[in-house]
Amino acid sequence: MKSEYIINLNGQIGRPDEIKISVLDRGFLLGDSVYEVTRTYQNVPLFLEDHLDRLWNSAGLIGLPILIDRKKLKLEIANTLKKLACPDAYIRIVLTRGEGDVGLDPGEDIKNNLVIIVREEKAKPDWWYSKGVNLIIAEIQRNSKEAMDPNIKSGNYLNNVMAYLQAKNAQAYDALMLNAKGQLTEGTTNNIWIVKDSILQTPPVSSGLLRGITRETVLAIAKEKGIQCLETTIYPEQLYKADEAFITSSTREIVPVTNVDGKPIADGKPGLMTKKLLTQYREFIQKHLDQNKDILYLSE
Repeated sequence: MKSEYIINLNGQIGRPDEIKISVLDRGFLLGDSVYEVTRTYQNVPLFLEDHLDRLWNSAGLIGLPILIDRKKLKLEIANTLKKLACPDAYIRIVLTRGEGDVGLDPGEDIKNNLVIIVREEKAKPDWWYSKGVNLIIAEIQRNSKEAMDPNIKSGNYLNNVMAYLQAKNAQAYDALMLNAKGQLTEGTTNNIWIVKDSILQTPPVSSGLLRGITRETVLAIAKEKGIQCLETTIYPEQLYKADEAFITSSTREIVPVTNVDGKPIADGKPGLMTKKLLTQYREFIQKHLDQNKDILYLSE
């Protein structure tokens, strides 16, 4: 089956124009859903168990029962990827509370809608890694962790959308968001890092950010390689004066940041530690792939 996207809705697989979901679905109406995004390399899904752990955690934090078991969910992912037939694929898993009356009360008869979206994951532009990207610090604040726990990866993404639109209007690659105290939290779909005096730094979860899976991997690599690393409060001025900066995400790996708000970071070129960490991260991924070649594709 050839298509830019392949969609799986509750086990029904097809092209986007073939798959329909009710307009009364609470994910559509209210953002009452949770999701995860990962990808495959060489037909192997990246850190799938970690992403599913986080999906279950997000659902628990919003009181959303998951009515499909984990083994069945992995089978549906495998079947969807088989239809795509592409070794390097983007995977988005969405779980909604299901359909109901228009209103906030979900009622008691909850029936999840499971949506799996896959498409080819094409290679990212070389210049992202060779030249780095430019960011802005958005005027839109990150949602307070007291209002919406950022570790709930929910379908309510308007906060991030508005910040991203500010970046787009400024002709920037992406936006970083501050919390109410003026501290850096994260990008719209990534975590932020700086290097100062050979010390790797990233904002702590307490600043109000998603505990990114790539973030956790980089922390583990830094520990293994003996790199001094701090999870510490970071203000914009520290970012502007950093020796290096980069962002991390599951689909983009490690991307150097060379300019923020029109100000170059150091000499405006990707830094040595950033380049070294990208190499080490890719080596870590390859080791993970070698160890998990048979994780998913048994769909009898």
